[in-house]
Amino acid sequence: MEGTISRVVPTRRLAALAFCATAISVGAGHAPWVRSVLLAVDGALVAAVLLDALFALGPALRVERAAAAIFSVGRANVVTLHVRSRSWRAVRGTIADDPLEACVEIGNPAPFELAARGEASVRYEVVPARRGSRQLGAVTVRYASPLGLVARQDRTRLPATVDVYPDVHAARALELLRRQGRQSARLGSVRVRGGDTEFERLRPYQPGDEIRHVDWRASARRDDLTVRQFQAESNQNIVFALDVGRAMRGTTGGLTAIDHALNAALLTADVALRGGDKAGLMVFDDAPRSFVPPTGGRAGGRRLTRAVYALEAGFAATDYRAAVTFLRAQVRARSLFVVFTSLLDRRSALELASSVRGLLPRHVPLCVLMRDTEVEALATLPATGGDDLYVRAAAAETLAWRDSLIRTLRSSGVLVLDAKPGDLTPELVRTYLDVKARRLL
Repeated sequence: MEGTISRVVPTRRLAALAFCATAISVGAGHAPWVRSVLLAVDGALVAAVLLDALFALGPALRVERAAAAIFSVGRANVVTLHVRSRSWRAVRGTIADDPLEACVEIGNPAPFELAARGEASVRYEVVPARRGSRQLGAVTVRYASPLGLVARQDRTRLPATVDVYPDVHAARALELLRRQGRQSARLGSVRVRGGDTEFERLRPYQPGDEIRHVDWRASARRDDLTVRQFQAESNQNIVFALDVGRAMRGTTGGLTAIDHALNAALLTADVALRGGDKAGLMVFDDAPRSFVPPTGGRAGGRRLTRAVYALEAGFAATDYRAAVTFLRAQVRARSLFVVFTSLLDRRSALELASSVRGLLPRHVPLCVLMRDTEVEALATLPATGGDDLYVRAAAAETLAWRDSLIRTLRSSGVLVLDAKPGDLTPELVRTYLDVKARRLL
Protein backbone atom coordinates (compact mmCIF):
# COMPACT_ATOMS: atom_id res chain seq x y z
CA MET A 1 0.00 0.00 0.00
CA GLU A 2 1.23 3.51 -0.80
CA GLY A 3 2.71 5.19 2.28
CA THR A 4 3.11 1.85 4.10
CA ILE A 5 6.40 0.47 5.39
CA SER A 6 6.38 -3.28 6.13
CA ARG A 7 8.88 -5.40 7.99
CA VAL A 8 9.07 -8.77 9.67
CA VAL A 9 9.87 -8.99 13.39
CA PRO A 10 10.52 -12.06 15.59
CA THR A 11 7.89 -13.24 18.05
CA ARG A 12 8.14 -14.71 21.53
CA ARG A 13 7.56 -18.17 20.10
CA LEU A 14 10.65 -17.85 17.92
CA ALA A 15 12.65 -16.56 20.90
CA ALA A 16 11.58 -19.60 22.94
CA LEU A 17 12.60 -22.01 20.16
CA ALA A 18 15.93 -20.21 19.76
CA PHE A 19 16.52 -20.60 23.50
CA CYS A 20 15.90 -24.33 23.19
CA ALA A 21 18.38 -24.55 20.30
CA THR A 22 20.91 -22.68 22.43
CA ALA A 23 20.44 -25.17 25.27
CA ILE A 24 21.04 -28.05 22.82
CA SER A 25 24.21 -26.34 21.61
CA VAL A 26 25.48 -26.22 25.21
CA GLY A 27 24.91 -29.97 25.47
CA ALA A 28 26.72 -30.51 22.15
CA GLY A 29 29.88 -29.23 23.78
CA HIS A 30 29.83 -32.14 26.20
CA ALA A 31 28.37 -34.87 24.02
CA PRO A 32 29.53 -34.99 20.38
CA TRP A 33 26.53 -37.04 19.27
CA VAL A 34 24.25 -34.09 20.17
CA ARG A 35 25.79 -32.04 17.34
CA SER A 36 23.80 -33.91 14.70
CA VAL A 37 20.62 -33.20 16.66
CA LEU A 38 21.62 -29.52 16.89
CA LEU A 39 22.18 -29.26 13.16
CA ALA A 40 18.80 -30.85 12.47
CA VAL A 41 17.04 -28.51 14.91
CA ASP A 42 18.81 -25.42 13.54
CA GLY A 43 18.04 -26.40 9.97
CA ALA A 44 14.39 -27.05 10.72
CA LEU A 45 14.10 -23.77 12.63
CA VAL A 46 15.69 -21.74 9.82
CA ALA A 47 13.48 -23.40 7.23
CA ALA A 48 10.36 -22.77 9.33
CA VAL A 49 11.30 -19.11 9.82
CA LEU A 50 11.91 -18.59 6.09
CA LEU A 51 8.62 -20.29 5.23
CA ASP A 52 6.74 -18.27 7.83
CA ALA A 53 8.31 -15.05 6.57
CA LEU A 54 7.20 -15.84 3.03
CA PHE A 55 3.63 -16.29 4.23
CA ALA A 56 3.89 -13.04 6.18
CA LEU A 57 4.86 -11.10 3.04
CA GLY A 58 1.41 -11.57 1.54
CA PRO A 59 -1.10 -8.80 0.88
CA ALA A 60 -0.93 -6.00 3.45
CA LEU A 61 -3.85 -4.93 5.61
CA ARG A 62 -5.52 -1.69 4.61
CA VAL A 63 -5.87 0.87 7.40
CA GLU A 64 -7.98 4.04 7.54
CA ARG A 65 -8.60 6.58 10.30
CA ALA A 66 -11.78 8.55 11.04
CA ALA A 67 -11.56 11.49 13.44
CA ALA A 68 -13.33 14.82 13.87
CA ALA A 69 -11.51 17.91 12.65
CA ILE A 70 -12.08 19.61 16.03
CA PHE A 71 -11.48 18.10 19.46
CA SER A 72 -12.68 19.56 22.76
CA VAL A 73 -10.15 20.08 25.54
CA GLY A 74 -10.72 18.00 28.66
CA ARG A 75 -13.35 15.85 26.95
CA ALA A 76 -13.10 12.33 25.50
CA ASN A 77 -12.93 12.56 21.69
CA VAL A 78 -13.45 9.37 19.71
CA VAL A 79 -11.02 8.21 16.99
CA THR A 80 -11.95 5.19 14.85
CA LEU A 81 -9.43 2.98 13.06
CA HIS A 82 -10.76 0.80 10.22
CA VAL A 83 -8.79 -2.34 9.25
CA ARG A 84 -9.55 -4.36 6.11
CA SER A 85 -7.90 -7.67 5.17
CA ARG A 86 -7.15 -8.98 1.69
CA SER A 87 -5.54 -12.14 3.02
CA TRP A 88 -6.84 -15.70 2.50
CA ARG A 89 -6.47 -16.45 6.21
CA ALA A 90 -7.82 -15.08 9.49
CA VAL A 91 -5.67 -12.43 11.14
CA ARG A 92 -5.26 -11.51 14.76
CA GLY A 93 -3.05 -8.70 15.96
CA THR A 94 -2.66 -5.26 17.53
CA ILE A 95 -3.23 -1.81 16.07
CA ALA A 96 -1.73 1.40 17.48
CA ASP A 97 -2.02 5.04 16.48
CA ASP A 98 0.88 7.42 17.05
CA PRO A 99 0.40 9.29 20.36
CA LEU A 100 -0.65 12.95 20.37
CA GLU A 101 1.18 15.64 22.30
CA ALA A 102 -0.39 16.71 25.63
CA CYS A 103 -3.17 14.12 25.33
CA VAL A 104 -4.28 11.11 27.34
CA GLU A 105 -5.31 8.17 25.18
CA ILE A 106 -7.71 5.47 26.32
CA GLY A 107 -7.84 2.21 24.37
CA ASN A 108 -4.75 2.77 22.22
CA PRO A 109 -3.15 0.37 21.24
CA ALA A 110 -5.97 -2.15 20.86
CA PRO A 111 -6.31 -5.80 19.75
CA PHE A 112 -8.30 -6.78 16.67
CA GLU A 113 -9.44 -9.92 14.86
CA LEU A 114 -10.20 -10.28 11.15
CA ALA A 115 -11.78 -13.13 9.26
CA ALA A 116 -10.42 -14.05 5.84
CA ARG A 117 -10.89 -10.98 3.65
CA GLY A 118 -12.83 -9.40 6.50
CA GLU A 119 -12.80 -5.96 8.13
CA ALA A 120 -13.09 -4.52 11.63
CA SER A 121 -13.18 -1.17 13.42
CA VAL A 122 -11.35 -0.19 16.58
CA ARG A 123 -12.28 2.90 18.62
CA TYR A 124 -10.20 4.72 21.18
CA GLU A 125 -10.58 8.02 23.03
CA VAL A 126 -8.31 11.07 23.15
CA VAL A 127 -8.55 13.50 26.07
CA PRO A 128 -6.50 16.64 25.27
CA ALA A 129 -5.05 18.58 28.19
CA ARG A 130 -4.25 21.72 26.18
CA ARG A 131 -5.73 23.60 23.27
CA GLY A 132 -3.96 24.07 19.95
CA SER A 133 -3.18 22.19 16.77
CA ARG A 134 -2.24 18.50 16.86
CA GLN A 135 -0.70 16.39 14.09
CA LEU A 136 -1.91 12.83 13.65
CA GLY A 137 0.88 10.57 12.43
CA ALA A 138 1.06 6.93 11.39
CA VAL A 139 -0.94 3.83 12.32
CA THR A 140 1.03 0.68 13.12
CA VAL A 141 -0.45 -2.79 12.71
CA ARG A 142 1.31 -5.95 13.92
CA TYR A 143 -0.07 -9.43 13.30
CA ALA A 144 1.41 -12.92 13.47
CA SER A 145 2.19 -15.17 10.50
CA PRO A 146 0.59 -18.64 10.16
CA LEU A 147 3.27 -20.45 12.19
CA GLY A 148 3.58 -17.63 14.70
CA LEU A 149 7.40 -17.50 14.46
CA VAL A 150 7.52 -14.02 12.99
CA ALA A 151 5.06 -11.14 12.88
CA ARG A 152 4.44 -8.66 10.15
CA GLN A 153 4.46 -5.00 11.12
CA ASP A 154 2.91 -2.43 8.77
CA ARG A 155 3.33 1.26 9.47
CA THR A 156 0.97 3.38 7.38
CA ARG A 157 1.32 7.16 7.25
CA LEU A 158 -2.06 8.84 7.64
CA PRO A 159 -1.15 12.50 8.22
CA ALA A 160 -3.97 14.73 9.44
CA THR A 161 -4.43 17.83 11.57
CA VAL A 162 -6.96 18.24 14.36
CA ASP A 163 -7.60 21.45 16.27
CA VAL A 164 -8.21 21.26 20.01
CA TYR A 165 -10.77 23.91 20.96
CA PRO A 166 -12.27 24.86 24.31
CA ASP A 167 -15.13 22.66 25.41
CA VAL A 168 -17.85 24.25 23.29
CA HIS A 169 -20.14 21.21 23.75
CA ALA A 170 -20.68 21.61 27.49
CA ALA A 171 -24.42 21.07 27.32
CA ARG A 172 -24.23 19.33 30.67
CA ALA A 173 -24.26 22.75 32.34
CA LEU A 174 -27.54 23.60 30.68
CA GLU A 175 -28.91 20.21 31.65
CA LEU A 176 -27.92 20.98 35.24
CA LEU A 177 -29.91 24.20 35.14
CA ARG A 178 -32.88 22.35 33.70
CA ARG A 179 -32.75 19.64 36.38
CA GLN A 180 -32.53 22.26 39.10
CA GLY A 181 -35.82 23.63 37.81
CA ARG A 182 -34.66 27.16 37.16
CA GLN A 183 -37.81 28.79 35.83
CA SER A 184 -36.02 31.92 34.61
CA ALA A 185 -34.28 29.95 31.86
CA ARG A 186 -36.24 28.51 28.96
CA LEU A 187 -33.42 26.53 27.49
CA GLY A 188 -35.05 26.05 24.11
CA SER A 189 -34.62 29.68 23.12
CA VAL A 190 -32.70 30.73 26.25
CA ARG A 191 -34.96 33.63 27.15
CA VAL A 192 -35.20 34.88 30.69
CA ARG A 193 -38.08 36.51 32.48
CA GLY A 194 -37.48 40.11 33.16
CA GLY A 195 -39.38 42.77 35.02
CA ASP A 196 -42.01 44.64 33.04
CA THR A 197 -39.92 45.32 29.94
CA GLU A 198 -41.67 43.49 27.10
CA PHE A 199 -44.79 41.36 27.32
CA GLU A 200 -44.22 37.73 26.37
CA ARG A 201 -47.20 35.59 27.40
CA LEU A 202 -49.88 34.83 29.98
CA ARG A 203 -49.35 31.98 32.41
CA PRO A 204 -50.92 30.62 35.61
CA TYR A 205 -50.06 32.36 38.86
CA GLN A 206 -47.24 30.84 40.91
CA PRO A 207 -46.32 31.58 44.53
CA GLY A 208 -43.91 34.51 44.61
CA ASP A 209 -45.32 36.32 41.57
CA GLU A 210 -45.94 40.03 42.06
CA ILE A 211 -49.56 41.06 42.45
CA ARG A 212 -49.10 43.97 40.04
CA HIS A 213 -48.46 41.45 37.24
CA VAL A 214 -51.85 39.73 37.70
CA ASP A 215 -54.10 40.13 34.65
CA TRP A 216 -57.50 40.42 36.30
CA ARG A 217 -59.50 40.24 33.08
CA ALA A 218 -57.74 37.07 31.94
CA SER A 219 -58.15 35.66 35.46
CA ALA A 220 -61.90 36.29 35.31
CA ARG A 221 -62.20 34.62 31.91
CA ARG A 222 -60.20 31.57 32.98
CA ASP A 223 -61.60 31.47 36.50
CA ASP A 224 -58.01 31.13 37.70
CA LEU A 225 -55.34 33.63 38.69
CA THR A 226 -53.31 34.52 35.58
CA VAL A 227 -50.21 36.72 35.43
CA ARG A 228 -48.44 38.53 32.63
CA GLN A 229 -44.91 37.25 31.96
CA PHE A 230 -42.39 39.64 30.49
CA GLN A 231 -39.28 38.98 28.45
CA ALA A 232 -36.01 40.58 29.46
CA GLU A 233 -34.43 43.07 27.12
CA SER A 234 -32.21 41.75 24.34
CA ASN A 235 -29.47 43.30 22.20
CA GLN A 236 -27.40 44.07 25.30
CA ASN A 237 -23.63 43.66 25.64
CA ILE A 238 -21.70 41.09 27.62
CA VAL A 239 -17.91 41.32 27.40
CA PHE A 240 -15.60 38.64 28.79
CA ALA A 241 -12.20 39.87 30.02
CA LEU A 242 -9.76 36.97 30.41
CA ASP A 243 -6.64 37.30 32.49
CA VAL A 244 -3.83 35.27 30.91
CA GLY A 245 -1.18 36.23 33.44
CA ARG A 246 0.85 33.85 35.55
CA ALA A 247 -1.91 33.46 38.16
CA MET A 248 -3.99 31.57 35.58
CA ARG A 249 -1.43 28.83 34.97
CA GLY A 250 -2.64 26.64 37.83
CA THR A 251 -4.19 23.25 37.05
CA THR A 252 -7.32 21.71 38.56
CA GLY A 253 -8.97 18.51 37.40
CA GLY A 254 -6.53 18.14 34.50
CA LEU A 255 -7.34 21.59 33.06
CA THR A 256 -5.61 24.92 33.55
CA ALA A 257 -7.44 27.87 35.07
CA ILE A 258 -7.58 29.52 31.66
CA ASP A 259 -9.28 26.44 30.21
CA HIS A 260 -11.93 26.48 32.94
CA ALA A 261 -12.48 30.19 32.27
CA LEU A 262 -12.75 29.67 28.52
CA ASN A 263 -15.25 26.84 28.86
CA ALA A 264 -17.44 28.97 31.11
CA ALA A 265 -17.11 32.07 28.92
CA LEU A 266 -17.97 30.31 25.68
CA LEU A 267 -21.01 28.52 27.05
CA THR A 268 -22.31 31.71 28.69
CA ALA A 269 -21.69 33.56 25.44
CA ASP A 270 -23.72 30.91 23.63
CA VAL A 271 -26.59 31.42 26.07
CA ALA A 272 -26.38 35.21 25.63
CA LEU A 273 -26.22 35.05 21.85
CA ARG A 274 -29.18 32.70 21.60
CA GLY A 275 -31.10 35.07 23.86
CA GLY A 276 -30.48 38.01 21.50
CA ASP A 277 -27.57 39.69 23.30
CA LYS A 278 -24.12 40.53 21.95
CA ALA A 279 -20.88 38.96 23.23
CA GLY A 280 -17.34 40.31 23.09
CA LEU A 281 -13.94 39.35 24.43
CA MET A 282 -10.75 40.94 25.71
CA VAL A 283 -7.53 39.12 26.62
CA PHE A 284 -5.00 40.82 28.90
CA ASP A 285 -2.05 40.28 31.20
CA ASP A 286 0.41 43.16 31.76
CA ALA A 287 -1.29 44.88 28.80
CA PRO A 288 -4.37 44.31 26.61
CA ARG A 289 -3.49 41.57 24.09
CA SER A 290 -6.56 41.20 21.88
CA PHE A 291 -10.11 42.48 21.65
CA VAL A 292 -13.22 41.19 19.89
CA PRO A 293 -16.02 43.80 19.85
CA PRO A 294 -19.46 42.65 21.01
CA THR A 295 -21.23 40.90 18.13
CA GLY A 296 -24.54 39.08 17.96
CA GLY A 297 -25.74 35.94 16.24
CA ARG A 298 -23.87 32.82 15.24
CA ALA A 299 -21.10 34.90 13.70
CA GLY A 300 -20.36 36.32 17.14
CA GLY A 301 -19.98 32.85 18.63
CA ARG A 302 -17.65 31.73 15.86
CA ARG A 303 -15.48 34.84 16.28
CA LEU A 304 -15.12 34.21 20.00
CA THR A 305 -14.22 30.55 19.54
CA ARG A 306 -11.58 31.34 16.92
CA ALA A 307 -10.12 34.10 19.07
CA VAL A 308 -9.40 31.79 22.03
CA TYR A 309 -8.51 28.66 20.05
CA ALA A 310 -4.81 28.63 20.96
CA LEU A 311 -4.86 30.95 23.97
CA GLU A 312 -2.44 30.10 26.77
CA ALA A 313 -1.52 31.78 30.04
CA GLY A 314 1.94 33.33 30.22
CA PHE A 315 4.31 34.45 32.98
CA ALA A 316 3.59 38.19 32.98
CA ALA A 317 2.13 39.99 35.98
CA THR A 318 -1.44 41.17 35.49
CA ASP A 319 -2.17 44.89 35.14
CA TYR A 320 -5.86 45.36 35.98
CA ARG A 321 -5.79 49.14 35.59
CA ALA A 322 -4.59 48.93 31.99
CA ALA A 323 -7.26 46.36 31.20
CA VAL A 324 -10.11 48.42 32.70
CA THR A 325 -8.91 51.61 30.99
CA PHE A 326 -8.86 49.80 27.65
CA LEU A 327 -12.35 48.38 28.18
CA ARG A 328 -13.83 51.75 29.06
CA ALA A 329 -12.33 53.26 25.92
CA GLN A 330 -13.45 50.47 23.59
CA VAL A 331 -16.98 49.81 24.89
CA ARG A 332 -19.08 52.91 25.52
CA ALA A 333 -22.54 51.31 25.71
CA ARG A 334 -23.65 49.96 29.08
CA SER A 335 -22.36 46.37 29.30
CA LEU A 336 -21.87 43.44 31.61
CA PHE A 337 -18.11 43.02 32.01
CA VAL A 338 -17.12 39.54 33.21
CA VAL A 339 -13.53 39.57 34.49
CA PHE A 340 -11.92 36.14 34.92
CA THR A 341 -8.89 36.11 37.16
CA SER A 342 -7.09 34.25 39.91
CA LEU A 343 -5.35 36.06 42.76
CA LEU A 344 -1.90 35.26 44.09
CA ASP A 345 -1.29 37.97 46.68
CA ARG A 346 -2.90 40.83 48.60
CA ARG A 347 -1.35 43.53 46.39
CA SER A 348 -2.94 42.21 43.22
CA ALA A 349 -6.26 41.85 45.06
CA LEU A 350 -6.24 45.51 46.08
CA GLU A 351 -5.37 46.57 42.53
CA LEU A 352 -8.21 44.45 41.17
CA ALA A 353 -10.71 46.00 43.60
CA SER A 354 -9.73 49.61 42.85
CA SER A 355 -9.68 49.01 39.09
CA VAL A 356 -12.99 47.18 38.75
CA ARG A 357 -14.80 49.79 40.82
CA GLY A 358 -13.89 52.26 38.07
CA LEU A 359 -16.40 50.53 35.78
CA LEU A 360 -19.27 51.66 38.02
CA PRO A 361 -21.87 53.06 37.58
CA ARG A 362 -21.86 53.13 33.78
CA HIS A 363 -21.25 49.38 33.43
CA VAL A 364 -22.04 46.24 35.43
CA PRO A 365 -18.79 44.51 36.48
CA LEU A 366 -18.77 40.84 37.46
CA CYS A 367 -15.55 39.46 38.95
CA VAL A 368 -15.14 35.72 38.51
CA LEU A 369 -12.63 34.48 41.08
CA MET A 370 -11.53 30.87 40.88
CA ARG A 371 -10.99 29.30 44.26
CA ASP A 372 -7.77 27.46 44.99
CA THR A 373 -8.96 24.11 46.28
CA GLU A 374 -5.45 23.08 47.33
CA VAL A 375 -5.06 26.13 49.58
CA GLU A 376 -8.48 25.47 51.09
CA ALA A 377 -7.46 21.89 51.80
CA LEU A 378 -4.23 23.02 53.48
CA ALA A 379 -6.18 25.35 55.77
CA THR A 380 -8.50 22.61 57.01
CA LEU A 381 -6.18 19.58 57.27
CA PRO A 382 -5.02 18.73 60.80
CA ALA A 383 -1.44 19.71 61.61
CA THR A 384 1.02 16.93 62.46
CA GLY A 385 4.08 19.02 63.30
CA GLY A 386 5.53 22.48 63.73
CA ASP A 387 6.06 23.07 60.03
CA ASP A 388 2.45 22.11 59.33
CA LEU A 389 1.27 24.83 61.70
CA TYR A 390 3.06 27.49 59.65
CA VAL A 391 1.58 26.07 56.43
CA ARG A 392 -1.94 26.04 57.90
CA ALA A 393 -1.53 29.60 59.16
CA ALA A 394 -0.33 30.85 55.76
CA ALA A 395 -3.23 29.14 54.01
CA ALA A 396 -5.74 30.59 56.49
CA GLU A 397 -4.28 34.08 56.00
CA THR A 398 -4.62 33.74 52.23
CA LEU A 399 -8.27 32.75 52.55
CA ALA A 400 -8.89 35.61 54.99
CA TRP A 401 -7.67 38.41 52.72
CA ARG A 402 -9.46 36.79 49.81
CA ASP A 403 -12.75 36.80 51.72
CA SER A 404 -12.09 40.41 52.71
CA LEU A 405 -11.65 41.33 49.03
CA ILE A 406 -14.95 39.68 48.11
CA ARG A 407 -16.79 41.59 50.84
CA THR A 408 -15.19 44.86 49.71
CA LEU A 409 -16.16 44.31 46.08
CA ARG A 410 -19.75 43.39 46.92
CA SER A 411 -20.19 46.32 49.29
CA SER A 412 -19.09 48.70 46.51
CA GLY A 413 -21.65 47.30 44.06
CA VAL A 414 -19.44 44.88 42.10
CA LEU A 415 -20.91 41.45 41.40
CA VAL A 416 -18.66 38.58 42.49
CA LEU A 417 -18.76 34.91 41.52
CA ASP A 418 -16.54 32.89 43.83
CA ALA A 419 -16.57 29.30 42.55
CA LYS A 420 -14.45 26.20 42.29
CA PRO A 421 -13.02 25.70 38.78
CA GLY A 422 -15.10 22.59 38.20
CA ASP A 423 -18.33 24.43 39.11
CA LEU A 424 -17.54 27.58 37.18
CA THR A 425 -19.54 26.94 33.99
CA PRO A 426 -23.01 26.30 35.50
CA GLU A 427 -22.49 28.99 38.13
CA LEU A 428 -21.62 31.62 35.53
CA VAL A 429 -24.61 30.73 33.34
CA ARG A 430 -26.84 30.95 36.40
CA THR A 431 -25.37 34.35 37.35
CA TYR A 432 -25.87 35.74 33.85
CA LEU A 433 -29.51 34.62 33.84
CA ASP A 434 -29.98 36.21 37.26
CA VAL A 435 -28.52 39.52 36.03
CA LYS A 436 -30.95 39.50 33.12
CA ALA A 437 -33.91 38.56 35.31
CA ARG A 438 -33.13 41.38 37.77
CA ARG A 439 -32.73 43.86 34.87
CA LEU A 440 -29.32 45.02 36.12
CA LEU A 441 -28.35 45.89 32.54
